[in-house]
Amino acid sequence: MRIRTLLLTLLLTVLQIAAQDQPYRPFQISFVYPLGTNGLSAKEYTNGVSINLLAGVSKNEKYFSLAGLGNIVMNNATGMQISGITNYIGGVGTGCAIAGISNITASSYRGFQLSGILGISGSGSKGMMFSGIGNYTKGEFDGIQFAGIANIAGDVSGLQFAGIMNKAQKVKGVQFAGILNIAEESEFPIGFVNIIKKGEFGLALTYDLLGNTMLSFRSGGKYTYGILGVGFNHNMKDNKGVVECGYGIHIPATKWFRIDNEFKGHTSVITTETDPSTYNLGYLLAPSFKLWNHFNLFGGASINYLYSDLNASITPKHTLWSKTNEKSEQHLYIGYEIGVQYIF
Repeated sequence: MRIRTLLLTLLLTVLQIAAQDQPYRPFQISFVYPLGTNGLSAKEYTNGVSINLLAGVSKNEKYFSLAGLGNIVMNNATGMQISGITNYIGGVGTGCAIAGISNITASSYRGFQLSGILGISGSGSKGMMFSGIGNYTKGEFDGIQFAGIANIAGDVSGLQFAGIMNKAQKVKGVQFAGILNIAEESEFPIGFVNIIKKGEFGLALTYDLLGNTMLSFRSGGKYTYGILGVGFNHNMKDNKGVVECGYGIHIPATKWFRIDNEFKGHTSVITTETDPSTYNLGYLLAPSFKLWNHFNLFGGASINYLYSDLNASITPKHTLWSKTNEKSEQHLYIGYEIGVQYIF
């Protein structure tokens, strides 16, 4: 074992001496800095291909670098970087970076980045960023950001897709979040709540065929918006509480008229085990008229699917299709909804 260790140390020393006067090395191998073919001068070398058993340090990487734990590039990297934990690039990155935990680029990155937890890049980045938890771009980003929890960037051209939240400045494209979108300008935010500084916020009072009276918060941009509401159903015997959520699409026609398209779901609020349950999914086509600066009057027809317990007492009188068993009933029916909205 001692002989093997001695031979390996001797080999690394010889290679290091041979490479002392070379700013570029086509291939380098290391165990962990500085135990490698570039030795203590590793951060001064540009490498073509780097194989780092644990972690490696270099000035630039041109084609490919692989590390069990981390690749640390002080300046620029092109090609592909793969690491078990992290890829760090101190300058500009171009190509493909894959890391088990994080990809971090101090300047811009152009290409594809995949990280298990976190992706960070600088302004001017382009391409695709995928991470298990979050992506953060210090400035402008052009492309696709996909994160399990949150995306944060400056101005965005493209798509932000997150399980919980997106945040940006000016967005030319689409923001899609499971809950919340935040932006200064965004015409196509898709989320239940959209805090768009130059967008639209409103409170709407609505009534539909089933007897649901709802107060809903509507927020979004010029074309898309989210809906969250609470209310009650006067036809229900016991648990009259109802909640709703959904998405809407504005089709502007004139300054005072537009057509709203809403995809919503209602469900009864269950407080005890004996409370009857209801679930209603529907699409509403509703012309909307702007009466004054802050008021919209809207209403239209909807097509709906209703599932309810037999004792829920909200069965529509006329249906397109129905199915009933000993415990529940299902209906496909045409309904209506009318409402008035106050726009802040």
